[in-house]
Amino acid sequence: MKVLGIDFGTTSYSACLYDSKSKEIAFANKQNTSLIFDGLKSEFDIKKLESDFDSFIKYLTKVFDLKGTKAISVTGNMHSFFLVKDNTPITNIITWQDQRALEKNENGITYVDYINKNYKSLFSKFQYFLSPGYAVTTLLPLQKFLRTSGFSLHFAPDFIVKKLTGDTTYDSIPIDPTIAHSSGFYALENKDWNWKLINALGYSEIHLPKIAEPGTFVGNVGKYIPQLTGTPIFLGMGDNQASVLGAIFEKKLETSYNKINSMVISIGTSGQISAVVKEIKRISKYIDYRPFLNNYYLLVGASLSAGKTIDTIKDFIKSFISLACKKNVEDDYVYEFIKNSMLPVSPLKFRTTLNGTRYNPQLRGAIDNISLNNFTIQNLVTAAAYGIVEELYKYYREMDIDYEDILGVGNGLQKNKYFISIIKKVFNKNFYLSKLEETTSFGAAVCAMEGKTKGEVDIQG
Repeated sequence: MKVLGIDFGTTSYSACLYDSKSKEIAFANKQNTSLIFDGLKSEFDIKKLESDFDSFIKYLTKVFDLKGTKAISVTGNMHSFFLVKDNTPITNIITWQDQRALEKNENGITYVDYINKNYKSLFSKFQYFLSPGYAVTTLLPLQKFLRTSGFSLHFAPDFIVKKLTGDTTYDSIPIDPTIAHSSGFYALENKDWNWKLINALGYSEIHLPKIAEPGTFVGNVGKYIPQLTGTPIFLGMGDNQASVLGAIFEKKLETSYNKINSMVISIGTSGQISAVVKEIKRISKYIDYRPFLNNYYLLVGASLSAGKTIDTIKDFIKSFISLACKKNVEDDYVYEFIKNSMLPVSPLKFRTTLNGTRYNPQLRGAIDNISLNNFTIQNLVTAAAYGIVEELYKYYREMDIDYEDILGVGNGLQKNKYFISIIKKVFNKNFYLSKLEETTSFGAAVCAMEGKTKGEVDIQG
């Protein structure tokens, strides 16, 4: 059976065409150029987004043989949301990188601090605090400029589903628990919206989507893609969970690996360590506790810089060469230089929190243990790579688990193999690098397949 998974990524659209009979997997991706930054704001421009997605779909019809596709599922930026009125988007899609909740309100306190200080008693028991980049914190400053009464709240994958179905209204599109949880006002213990917090913050007049399980039938493709007209669409998951699902399913296909309790590391723009658990032993303020499948949970430690740290060093090197040598060099040249400069160890200690953390957005990075003779570019880049991995290891220790294996996913690990040796050294675990170009869109394809065959996504099957 041939199925299609689509991923609405921060910088690109990706798709996976998977044939469960032949086990053939094909990928395609195209740049998403709609991301705009304006001060603390981070948004996908709706009009540019639509144009980019149209271009992506045209590209898909050229590189994929879509004939015979039996099911589709969509994943994407799970924190990213937008507001709709009368079936028309009123805002751009506000991304997970948005920091306008760090603006100060009329009392001189940031919106996020205001919520954490005054409404903590209403949080889910799995929430220690709230951060910028979530709907729960971003809606408050938005309400200064918008009267949100009568609006409805939707998430990034909904935009794609609406495009695919055509005539379907936004309000008829359900979301799964992983997307609902990413809003910041979902109670994991009740598996429902946190109505007490929603009402207290004045969000009760905003219509929220119906919550359904991954694999639920959503609708059929309309005339948008003629080759797929009538193809059923099944509900996907948030991109984090879809990536973990894809990594676990790939491992099942390749080997007799059948561990649901798995740990997955990805290093890209940000870094994540995710662990599937049956029960939560204790709650740490450093860990995100998210829904997964079949009553399992996903523990997530997320760093906000990771690959951005390497990018910052790259920009520093380019700037130095430009000033000192009056020469401009290409990014690829500098990245290759960084790879070749890696050492087995470094005496420097690099705290790679250049963009803060979820629990402390104001925290910044630091380099320690500099002596008169060890501040070299080789030691600097090596310390940065170790710092990225060590930040993830700290999150692992907070999870209170002891797993034997790590599944590595993402282009960041595939392109920068030096991370792999560091992960093995720091974690002292078995490490398996995914061979897939894209586990997130593959995870969406798995949702489509499971939805078509079982009506639900069953990780235990």
